[in-house]
Amino acid sequence: MQYDLSERSLDLFDALWHGDLNTCLEQVDAGFSFVSPLTNAHEPAPKQLESYCKRGRSLSKILDYRVLQVRRIFETEETCIILLLGNVLDPSRGAIGFRCTFVWHVQPEEPRLVHMHFSLPLAPPDMPIDKLSVSAQARGNPIILRDTDGHSHVVNRAEVLYLESRHQYTIVHLPRRQIRARVALSELLRDFPDYFVRVHRSYAINVLHVEQISRREIRMAGGSHIPIPERRSKSVREEVLDAMVRARLVSEPGSIAPPPEMKNERD
Repeated sequence: MQYDLSERSLDLFDALWHGDLNTCLEQVDAGFSFVSPLTNAHEPAPKQLESYCKRGRSLSKILDYRVLQVRRIFETEETCIILLLGNVLDPSRGAIGFRCTFVWHVQPEEPRLVHMHFSLPLAPPDMPIDKLSVSAQARGNPIILRDTDGHSHVVNRAEVLYLESRHQYTIVHLPRRQIRARVALSELLRDFPDYFVRVHRSYAINVLHVEQISRREIRMAGGSHIPIPERRSKSVREEVLDAMVRARLVSEPGSIAPPPEMKNERD
């Protein structure tokens, strides 16, 4: 059976907005995680969701919202990430932008929600939505790397698949070549955009090239498998997915999928 996860995310956001805890809990997976500026991050995700819904029931009586865009920003056979961008409509303050990310585990019987992240924008509410990305670094801005043989290489950061630490060197992995640089991974990483995430002591990945995330590893474009420390599995997944959202807020022309008109405003 095929499920419209864009539509399901819209319905789930509406349930969250109106504080419908039961509808929200029916959708979540056993390992569900939740991030919100209105809840205590140290509490278990179901408890955070309950606290959020209590506040939502009060806020929805005086505030309204409008979803402006729905984006399917990442999709594999097992994972689908939906991003909602919109405004909270406050009679006294006007429109306040928000974004909400839904990470779905796609299963044959029924998709389950594994992560939800509700946040306010990192820019003024009157800024155009396509400027909300914190990845302001130009993806085409190159970096010059000197390898261990003394040769200089011009590298487009966005083309780098991942960085690998080997003793006092860092291996820069690109689709058709590798560059061995005499520099520590932590030092080199300072020169890379925030869509690079350090997922392991020895690896930092470019989330633009992630194909699949599992509990123990990340599969990159080209077939490389990057290990995830078991004790950091949940936090690494959240860091990678949040970086995906930030990196993909500025979309390719024509890649934005607007929501159905009937879903733009809720009565």
